[in-house]
Amino acid sequence: MEDVKIIEFQRTRDFSNKLNATFTFVRQNFKGLFRSMLYIAGPPVLVASLLLSSFVGDFFKLVMGAGRDPEAFQNFFLTVSFWIQAALMFVFVIVSYVAVIATTNCYMILYAEKRTADLEVNDVWEKVRETLGMYLATTLLFGLVTVLMYLFMLIPIVLLGNISGFLIFFGVIFLIVGVFYVFIGASLIYPIRAFEKKGFFEALARSFYLIRGKWWSTFGLLMILSLLVGIISYVFSIPASILQGVSMLHQVKPDAFNESSGITESIVFILNALAYITQLLLYLLPNVGLAFQYFNLVEMKEAKGLMGQINTLGETQDAPRPEEHY
Repeated sequence: MEDVKIIEFQRTRDFSNKLNATFTFVRQNFKGLFRSMLYIAGPPVLVASLLLSSFVGDFFKLVMGAGRDPEAFQNFFLTVSFWIQAALMFVFVIVSYVAVIATTNCYMILYAEKRTADLEVNDVWEKVRETLGMYLATTLLFGLVTVLMYLFMLIPIVLLGNISGFLIFFGVIFLIVGVFYVFIGASLIYPIRAFEKKGFFEALARSFYLIRGKWWSTFGLLMILSLLVGIISYVFSIPASILQGVSMLHQVKPDAFNESSGITESIVFILNALAYITQLLLYLLPNVGLAFQYFNLVEMKEAKGLMGQINTLGETQDAPRPEEHY
């Protein structure tokens, strides 16, 4: 019998407890969650990582050779191969991003339903398969809304620019603040769609409602977890950066090229791919943290967990309710 104390999602938590619950959940479910990520999100993440690494490598070589052959650098952006590579990279980055979010949320839903940390990959995959279209549509619609919002916010910058070039600075500040506010305000849209099954625009409005008055705590939670993901990913990218620096020294003096340059480029390619894979897979941390923030805010404003406990008072329970564990 598994010796695991199931974490209760539907309860209020302060800032430190939300972080604690996030890391506890990942640690408690590391085996099942990692296995699900590997089999479900792994393939698109791997392809996206290889495409990104290849694109960055090609661009890096072009930049280094731009001084010797500027025409080749300019023509590269007009080639069919460039646009095909860019399109494939964009598609697989979006698909891998969606796969990570879908796998994380579906795992958390099954964890809450079955009350176990020993989940099968097939069960998680069935849940992901049913909801993948919803997550993809949410991502694309949110991207469209973001673009429209960005264009709308450019209007004050244009108006201020017509008055004075100096005022553009304030317009840019307004744009940055507006983008951050909207991004954080809408950050709970995935948990809301996952756990409440609401439509896109209804979930978007509800996200702003829940975060109202708790914008800074949501921002802080997301910033800390994202910063942690960035630091870990950067550690993985350090070897590739060192080798790229060595490669730059070789390219400064063409005569210095030797047989090891091709091997160095291959190693850099692999290390960059591993860094991208790590970054994408680690995105589950902010996603889990946002889920705990979602339940925290719902409980604070609507007390759904408390009302559920009140409604079950006096009912016969088949088994004792597991205690929460941090």
